[in-house]
Amino acid sequence: MSAILLQNGLLTTYTDRDGPLSIPEARRVDLLIDGERIAVVAEPNTVQAPTGALTIDCTNKWIAPGFVDTHRHAWMSVSPHQEDWTLAEYIAKAPMTTTRLTTAEDIYVGQLSGCLQALNGGTTTVVDHFHAANSRSHIEKAVQATVESGVRSMLCVSRQSTPTSLSPFRMYDEAEVSKMQLEMLRSLAEKDHGRLCPDGRVTLGLGYDFQGHNPGEDKRVLSMARELGITPITMHYVGGPHGMSTDHKIRKWSEAGLLQGDCIFSHCNGLVHQNPDPKEWELLKETGASVAVTPEDELGMGHGNPVTYECVRRGVKVGLGIDCASIVSTEMFPAMHFALQWERGRIHEALSSRGKGIAYNNLPAASAFRLATLGGAEAAHVSSKLGSLEVGKLADIVIYDADSINLAGCRDPFRGIALHATGADVETVIVNGEIVKRDGKLVRKQWKEVAKQLKHQQDSLRERLARIDLDEQYKAAMPILRVPVE
Repeated sequence: MSAILLQNGLLTTYTDRDGPLSIPEARRVDLLIDGERIAVVAEPNTVQAPTGALTIDCTNKWIAPGFVDTHRHAWMSVSPHQEDWTLAEYIAKAPMTTTRLTTAEDIYVGQLSGCLQALNGGTTTVVDHFHAANSRSHIEKAVQATVESGVRSMLCVSRQSTPTSLSPFRMYDEAEVSKMQLEMLRSLAEKDHGRLCPDGRVTLGLGYDFQGHNPGEDKRVLSMARELGITPITMHYVGGPHGMSTDHKIRKWSEAGLLQGDCIFSHCNGLVHQNPDPKEWELLKETGASVAVTPEDELGMGHGNPVTYECVRRGVKVGLGIDCASIVSTEMFPAMHFALQWERGRIHEALSSRGKGIAYNNLPAASAFRLATLGGAEAAHVSSKLGSLEVGKLADIVIYDADSINLAGCRDPFRGIALHATGADVETVIVNGEIVKRDGKLVRKQWKEVAKQLKHQQDSLRERLARIDLDEQYKAAMPILRVPVE
């Protein structure tokens, strides 16, 4: 891996010296990548490129950290359209039904597509909650596709079974599936300390959503994961009408003696909805556990209101994510938009109800950029290595074309990236010192070929789904999900 010199670019990054609502100043720099890490950040046009290094003229470009997506199901890029579903409908028709019908080949193509979609939009790191671990082959194909894509991933293999029946609710193969998943988790963790590829950019995590159903199993699984160094551990916590079955999950993890600083709770809308437990905020802060917010689908599906800036105000680690490409955008840009503008709108609405207006927005656009970069790295518990562009950190970098249609009128790159940019403005993506997107095109895979495979597998999955009445599945799941609907 040769050196790369990014010359005379506008450095756009937060560091841990900047507060979450501060507005750092962008500055021109030369940035030298040596191997997998950032070796030099210096005044512009002062760094001599080493022999054999690639030099990229960044005079009209912005240099920023890659996005850290703290909650994504990458494999679901193969799933058919789900954009109009509520959360309860999704749970009944997708995890409880569609997931069981997926083949290992579905997983390979969906996973590869999902990871490439992330990279194309400037997301270099994904906390990937892989909840389709139906067989050894499913898991192996997910690992293979993730590694081939070039993305940095914390591949959180799920310990859970899919239902064999919804009415009555049964998981007849639970013992068999549990044995297989735990054996795979142990094997992957012991092979190279959880490194799933030689350069370590794909590592093993754990997805665990069934806490409380079998306390003995909970302790067995979580103890094994922590003994083997499997991290992070991620789970869903929704709350509200569409997530009553997940109420007070932080408290329940704490009461079970399972809550630690390696946990990531996705969504956490229940923290601000009916009958919240204020002690849960304290537990998050005390333990260092974090929150992953996916505001675009949370607002549309009925998860509840995003807790992003409430986390910021309370000093709880929080990052953003997209959740599922079958439901919302593949890019992190809308996640920034929704997080920021929903919170601003909430403040405006609260004041308006009292006949008041606000003189100035006190949430700067730059704060959304931080949530998607350094904030995400903090929430994923990897901010010592990722999330900002500083000497010694891993070289996960995005170069934006500042002369593009969207960005040419933006002089402040923080605001430009947070509110104006799209994946079309992402010119170059570097992960672990390797260029994986260059001149606007993915390098490792030809997307047109992947797209053909994706469409083929989607058609095949649709044929299998056509044999099932998904609306009947939804009705059968209602008592299980405890969703009061009109």
